[in-house]
Amino acid sequence: MSEWRADPVTGQWTIVADDLPLARRDFVLDGVSRPLDSPCPLCEGRELTAGHEITAVRHGSAPDGPGWSLRVVPNRVPALRVEAGTSGAHDGLFVHRPGLGAHEVVIETPRHDISWFSMTAEELGRILAAWRDRMADLRRDGRLRSAIAFKNHGVEAGARLAHAHSQIVATPVVPPAITHEVEAARRHHTAAGTCLFCDLVAQELAAGVRVVRQTPACVALAPYASRTPFETWLLPVRHGARFDEASADDIASLAALLRQVLEQVGRELERPAFNAVLHTAPFDEPGDGAYHWHLELVPRVLRASGLDVGAGLAINPVSPEKAARVLRGGG
Repeated sequence: MSEWRADPVTGQWTIVADDLPLARRDFVLDGVSRPLDSPCPLCEGRELTAGHEITAVRHGSAPDGPGWSLRVVPNRVPALRVEAGTSGAHDGLFVHRPGLGAHEVVIETPRHDISWFSMTAEELGRILAAWRDRMADLRRDGRLRSAIAFKNHGVEAGARLAHAHSQIVATPVVPPAITHEVEAARRHHTAAGTCLFCDLVAQELAAGVRVVRQTPACVALAPYASRTPFETWLLPVRHGARFDEASADDIASLAALLRQVLEQVGRELERPAFNAVLHTAPFDEPGDGAYHWHLELVPRVLRASGLDVGAGLAINPVSPEKAARVLRGGG
């Protein structure tokens, strides 16, 4: 059983899950990791191998059988479990508690041969809607404080299976990245009375130099201090703190913009591995709170350095301004 451990120096929580059934091939020992995709447990016809579905998009077919467009199942090897307890313990400076949480897999398509790069806006919207609906359901569990949805595409981004899928993790603690963003948003709101992200969008749209793509409802930006080359944030223009309250129009707009960005990323960067992470406010944040949900897309075109890993200082050899020009098709 996994457990949460608090770093006695930073206070940051880590999930220690050494009961996961990892093999030697799961580790990058020779510079190359290999996805485990033969036979693929996520393909249509192997529904019981993937797991009993929590929810699915079906058109008259029976649960846990073929005939679906999307399925959500519990992770077969979860890092966190809803069955875990809540009581913690101390061992001197060390604090730990059971690995409580939820860990779900969104099987995004019954087809093994397509990815986000080849999906339509409608197909991407179906995935985003599943993320929203699962987050809304998990929010009802009073033991959990936060949830993120994320996608690892490609070996270099940490994918262990080639079949298109993403994951949703709900936790009893707020992840550090979300904590830092929420705190910054609240400070700005206290000082200026406005949303930090809304102000950011307005300033970037006025300048234009780091705008990758935009629609009337959403904008894609190369962040001013991007940590990695071609990092892109997709934000709704209309303010909203929690993604689990996103409307059908919000989902459709985000999917349409994501389709455009992926098309350009695929063309200019030759369909790289990438991570996509949906940042949304903690469950106790009101829907009109200071935070602003957004999707962060990070192509994996550069290996991490010791300076970044050890000191938290990133060196980005591609300026956000140049990245935006490239992803706009301007070279």
